[in-house]
Parts: sequence; C-alpha cells; structure tokens
Amino acid sequence: MSVAADDSLIIRTWYEISAHALDARASDIHIEAGTLATVIRIRVDGFLQIQSHYPIEFHERLITRIKVLSRLDIAEKRLPQDGRLSIGHDFSKPNVDCRVSILPTLHGEKAVIRILPSHINDLDLEELGLLSDQLEIFQQALSQSNGLILVTGPTGSGKTRTLYSCLRQLNQDHRNLCSIEDPIEIRLAGVNQVAYHPRAGLDFPTIIRALLRQDPDVIMIGEIRDIATAQLAIQAAQTGHLVLSTLHTRNASGTVPRLKNLGVDQESLESCLLSISSQRLVRKICQHCLGKNVITKSPCPTCKGSGCFGRIGVHEVLSKEHVFNPSPSRISMRDAGFMHVQAGLINQAALDAEVGPWH
Repeated sequence: MSVAADDSLIIRTWYEISAHALDARASDIHIEAGTLATVIRIRVDGFLQIQSHYPIEFHERLITRIKVLSRLDIAEKRLPQDGRLSIGHDFSKPNVDCRVSILPTLHGEKAVIRILPSHINDLDLEELGLLSDQLEIFQQALSQSNGLILVTGPTGSGKTRTLYSCLRQLNQDHRNLCSIEDPIEIRLAGVNQVAYHPRAGLDFPTIIRALLRQDPDVIMIGEIRDIATAQLAIQAAQTGHLVLSTLHTRNASGTVPRLKNLGVDQESLESCLLSISSQRLVRKICQHCLGKNVITKSPCPTCKGSGCFGRIGVHEVLSKEHVFNPSPSRISMRDAGFMHVQAGLINQAALDAEVGPWH
C-alpha cells in the first residue's frame, strides 16, 4: 500500500470512529493499545462500551492523526499532552469541539477525546433536573449582585454544565462576565474566558488577581483547589462580585468544613455564601419503551434495548439559611431522586447506584 493510500485509510478510520461516537451520543472516545489490537471504547450515558477493534499496526498512526489535528507534538511519546480538536459528520466542516488527552501506557499511547456540548441552547437551568423549589433557590442566588454560589460533587457529575447554565442566564450586555477554566470547555460569546496555564505563570490566584482589575460583575472559577484560590474567591464575593465555582466534596453539607480546612473562617462564609448545591447524574428510563430493557429481534430503536436513554441531574440545593440553620424542611438528594422515580424518569436501581444510601 502506498504512503498516500495508507494516510487516507487512517484519516477515514478516525472519521468513522468520531462520526459513530456522535451518532451514539457518546461523551468520550477512548483509544487504547492492547497487546494484539487497538480497542476503541465510547462512554454513553456514563458507561463505557466497546465500539470497535483495529489491528495494532494502526495504533501509532491513529494517535499521530489525533495529535496532528490537536496541534500536539507528534515526536513526544514519553510525556502526557493535552489539546483540542473538532469533529463532525461533515468531514470538511467539523463543528463539535473536543478536548484531547494523550497518556503514555505500557503498550502505547492512549488517547481520550472528550466530546464537548455543541448546543448552547442546551445550557438551561430548567433542563438540569432541578425541582421547582431547588430552581427557586438557584434563581434567587443568581439575582444577587454579589456573593458566592458553589456547585459540588465528584468528577463527571455535571457540575460544569450547571456552571455554564448559570453563566448563560447571567450573560447580558450590562454585565462583565469573566471565567477561569482548566480547560475552557464551552466557548460562550460575551464571556471573557481565561485558560489556566501554570507553566506560563497563569494559575488560578494569578488570574483572579488580574480579573479583579478588569471591573468584573461575575467571576466563574472552574474549581477551588487550594487556600489561595479559596481566600481570593471569598474576597471577591465580599467586595461586590458574584462568584461561581465548584468544589470536590461528597455532599453539600461537607462544603463548609472543606472551606474551613482551606483557611476560610465562619464569619467570612456567613457574610457572602448564597447557596451550595450537590449533584449526581442518573441514567433516565427510555421514554420510548419505558425501560422494558427487553432485547428482541426488533429492540427499541431509541435505547437499542438498554432500557435507558440520557441522564438527568439529581440535586441537593441549600440556601444560606439551610447551610447555617439546618432545617428538616430541606430536600435531600435522595428525596429529590425519589421524586424523579415517582415521576417515571429514573428507576430506583439507577438512583441507588449513583446516590447511594448515605444521602
């Protein structure tokens, strides 16, 4: 086979992999080197599934193709690399942004391609699975001109989409919106988005200090990770800015202790904290076949016989009053999930798997 024909085959292979992932509603594409074959897996509704296998001889050239599209160093094979590329059904006009991570492994480099949301209209607070009382708390917090709004939960629980939905609602001409992200996942017109780049000296504290001199109304901080970031976020919230951020905690009630461990005092928290939410993503019952999960000669065309289609957020949303004056009237995450079960949106097993008995 000629070099040109070989290159054409790899280009076509990557196009087929990415187009299939889009058709399957995948959130991630995993390209892994085994001992005998390259394995392609995709994550759909939170679960990985094998998409295809290719000869191991394809692997290095397929990774090189992804590196070229991501503008990464094709000669570097010993260190992790991160980049971006676009995919789409129209080969000449790819229109879906993706985040790329390359990692050296035992049998060769592994690529994980995160497919980012392509429809800005999907970023709507009313589409996140919030109950009406929870949405009201969110809306009340977002209507304030200053203070701190925190979204918590583990990796992959939908925190980023929630923050972007908040930004989209706040994105109006009379406001100066700024964000600090690692990395920038969704490009929002009207928001001054800054990428975290510590090697260039752009860490979160450095960027926050710079943004505070940019006359911001709203600041979104991708994640509060350390003492300096926590203290600057509190300072910004206390001095006339609305600050939105995420924090890795197991549940909403663990947020205040976590911030105190980072050196934030109770008085500062009480002065600026507006709301805390915690969330998980739970697989939804397929509304076409109502989750029968029966694979016959003609399985459900929507869920392909899995009984599930898409995911919905299950939330716990605490107002300032709930945080500092615990009340039995607040809706726990498990209570919120049970309401989704009663509404026929999710089943009890899916809720138990994601939320667990401890909430």
